[in-house]
Amino acid sequence: MRAYVMTEIRELTGSNMMAVVSSVLLQASYHLYYGWIGALSIAFPFSVFAIYYALSRRAVPIIVGHAVFDLYGLIRLM
Repeated sequence: MRAYVMTEIRELTGSNMMAVVSSVLLQASYHLYYGWIGALSIAFPFSVFAIYYALSRRAVPIIVGHAVFDLYGLIRLM
């Protein structure tokens, strides 16, 4: 999702910054089930992922990173 949104926004606006900010806001918005503080707390890793994608245009490392975060959270629940 991040790669698609960022690519489209960058093409429409010509701005990597707008693409990064839009991506982070969109992703934080659909993590609001964590609550406002929870969604804001994961905005930092989202920002890192978005900046990485803006610079590299590579989505696979971000997918792997997200999977690692999810796996870590799952392990902590056990």
